This record gives sequence, C-alpha cells and structure tokens, in this order.
Amino acid sequence: MNPTHAPERGRRYHMSGVGGSGMAPMAQLVASLGAEVTGSDRNHDRGIVLPWFEHLRAAGVRLIPQDGSGVHPGLTAVVHSSAVEPGNPDIRRAEELGVPRIPRGPFLARLANPSRTLAVAGTSGKSTITAMTAHVLVATGLDPTFLGGGAAVALEGALPPGSLRVGGGEWFVLETDESDGSVAEFAPAVATIANLSRDHKEPEVVAGYFAALLAGTREAAVLNAGDPGLATLRPPPALHVLYTAVEGDEAWTRPGLVARDLRLSPDQVEFDLSGTRVRVPFPGRATVENALLAVASAVLAGVSVPDAAAALEGFAGVRRRFERIGAAGGVEVFDDFAHNPVKIRAAIEALRPRGALWLYYQPHGYGPTRFFRDELIEAFRGALRPGDRLLLAPIYDAGGTANRNIRSEDLAEPLARAGVQATVVADRAAAADAIARGVRPGDRVVVMGARDDTLPLYARSLLGVLSVRTPAGAGERRGAYPRQEEPRRRGLGGAGRG
Repeated sequence: MNPTHAPERGRRYHMSGVGGSGMAPMAQLVASLGAEVTGSDRNHDRGIVLPWFEHLRAAGVRLIPQDGSGVHPGLTAVVHSSAVEPGNPDIRRAEELGVPRIPRGPFLARLANPSRTLAVAGTSGKSTITAMTAHVLVATGLDPTFLGGGAAVALEGALPPGSLRVGGGEWFVLETDESDGSVAEFAPAVATIANLSRDHKEPEVVAGYFAALLAGTREAAVLNAGDPGLATLRPPPALHVLYTAVEGDEAWTRPGLVARDLRLSPDQVEFDLSGTRVRVPFPGRATVENALLAVASAVLAGVSVPDAAAALEGFAGVRRRFERIGAAGGVEVFDDFAHNPVKIRAAIEALRPRGALWLYYQPHGYGPTRFFRDELIEAFRGALRPGDRLLLAPIYDAGGTANRNIRSEDLAEPLARAGVQATVVADRAAAADAIARGVRPGDRVVVMGARDDTLPLYARSLLGVLSVRTPAGAGERRGAYPRQEEPRRRGLGGAGRG
C-alpha cells in the first residue's frame, strides 16, 4: 500500500459492530497496515455465523463478545458503527475508562485524507460506482486501494469477500457515507457525487454535506448534471469539475461527458461516449448513469475513455446489486439491495421481465419505513404492473430501542386499495410456496431489502425451491457469477447490526 496512507503500526483498536458492511473491510484494512485490532458484533454474540467473521479472523482481527471486555486503557481508540447505540457495553466501558471513541465514518476520513483519495458520494449507486471505478483503475494498471460498501464480485486482488483491495498505487478509491454526515469530513483529491434524493436525511441537510465535501476536494470533481437534486450545489470556483449526463437529461448545466445512443436490454446496456462504444453487462438506465460516472472518475485519475470503456466490458458486478442468482424453469432469480423509493424504482425498471415480476421486499427498519412510508407506497404503485406481485415481509427488527409502531401492513393495505397485488407474508417459507405456485416461464423473482444478512441466502433457497417445483425446473440453476458464501444461523434471533 502506498506509504502516504496513515501509518497504523503499533496502534491498538477495538471495532464495535465489526460485522457491518462498512466496518468489516475497514478493520481488515487497519489490520493490514499493522495495527492490532479486536472486534465485537451483535450478530456474532447471537450465534449468527457470517462469512465476514471468517475473513476478519484471517486478516488477524480477534473477535470477542460485545460486553465491554474488549475495551481497556491500552487502546488507541474504540471505533464504532453508527448502529452501535450509546448504551452499548463497549461504549459505556470506553466512557468509564476515558478511551477515545470514534465513529466509523470520521475514522475512515482520518485514515484516507493523507492519501490521493477518490471519494464517491451520493444517495444511490455509490457502491457500484466505487467498484466500477476501482475495476477500471486495476484493469489499466494503476493498482489502487479500494474500500467499498458492497462486495465486488471479481475485483482482481481484492480480499474476500470483495469489499477491500490493498494496492501499491497512489489512488485510494472509497465510498463515503452521507447517512452519518461523515462524507463532509473527507478531503479527497477527486470527489464524485452521483445524485441527491431524500434518503437517511432531508435533501437540504445532505446538500450541505456534499458542499463541504467539494470545499475540501483538492484537485477535481465529477458531478452528475442529469440529477436535479444536485442543482443547488456550487463547487468552489477554483475546482475543476467534469460534468456528466445522459443525453436529454442535462438538468442544470452543459456537461462534459454525455452518454448518447442508449441501448437497454434485459442483460446489458450500451451507449456512445465521445466516439467510444461503452458496454456493461448489467441492465437498467441506472447502470448507464453509474458507468458514466465511473468513466469520468477514471478520466480524472488519468485513464482514457477508450481504456475505461474496454475495462467496463469485463465488470462482474457487486453483490446484491442487480445480482443474478440463476434460473429454473424459465424463471430468473435476482438479489438486490434496494431499500429506499429511488433505488426500488430503479431496480424494478432495470429488472423488468418479459413476463411478471415477483418481488419479495423486506422493509429494513421501523424508522426508515416511517420516514419513507408515503414514498414507498408511491414507488411500488407507480413501478409495478397489473400482473406483478409484491410480497412484503415483516419489517426487519435489529433489536435495540426502536419505536415499533409501524407494520408492513401499513404499506400493503393502501397498495391493495390502489389495485396493486400486495400482501404481507408472515414467513419466508410461505412466500416461497406462493412464488413457486404462481410463477410462469419468463417471470423474474427479486429478493429486495437491506441490513438483513440472511436475504442472499433466501434468494438462493428460492432458486432451489423453483428448481424442484416449477415446470422444467431442471433447467439452468447456477447464476452468472461465482456463488457467494452465505450466512449460517444458529437459533431464530434477528440478525442485528452493531
């Protein structure tokens, strides 16, 4: 790894909530830089065996109970995820001993800012854009370090399961987080901002974070001129900005890179960019926008458009982002991380089948479901067609002190009144049974939701059910990408984060 990265040798950290998608690769990174790292996680204590835990141990991270026993006076700091509550035993013990506590986002900013960082921000698509950009830089010989919020399927040199790559080049490609405001603490060489919509916080709050990111950016920025949510951003006059847009969507300025002559198919997208034909083996207009932003980011890192386009033809994707699990009896099964209204609409439009869509959606928390209730209803109502089916799981419960005064029925009932075939299914076995009995060749089944690490396992189990119970079910079963290692559960406790 490039020596400009912050030296960590001799430092000692305890990572609380180490199993999280942002915490785990960061713990791997810090351990690879020479620090002594311990970690605790609620899932680990509940006996939920996740692949992350094996990979953390392989990186030298020692896993211990989340009971405060990992916190002692010799620590440099306790680093914690945003899901770790103030009353957590690790946090209480750190307060008692006077050990510094640092949230994950600011810690990553502190780690990354001395480097030549390419920081990706946005309320949708940033995991894919980060992985795409890293893939291009790897393919063109720049040997970057990469830290993403999603696991890249086949990024050369990445540590399992794919969210971290430690390179020897000068670039550090990483995903930032607006949900905790830490995106504002980064001072990258290049900032890429994809979009801005109502997500974890109100848009005007996030716009302030993005403005602070641009103010701290040292060399150049990429901004999506096709996104109206970014129209109020005013980059510093001295900052070089490369604008992007899809033809016809230049919402608020004349961009520098425009995707033209789009061709969208169920399995790939292609478009023209400055005389180069770009092909990416994933569906949806969102893929076009993500690829365009990744190419622009790579251009600012010194890669030509033709070289970036050639690299993207071999991009293998990110786990749970339009991830095709396989097919049985002419029915395809996908797994997707979409959880807010914008992402849900994009996923439905991208994965729209020739037949009907069977959507199993698990709301990812009580607070987000309350926050988005009306917009979720409108997203499903507007995107689903008469033949589609929406199966709503009970709201995911991560434990803690959440206010549980909302249910999945609060989404299903108004949707049903609006003519959408939406029902709440009490358990996954019942949902699998309904899907297997109802699907027809040409349909697509999508498992959708965030936070619950058992959802990918359920998507694969659905494929197994379809292979047995649908007509001609002995057809293709294996997905287009290598099989992901899956969580194994002991007991029935919920899979919480933190």
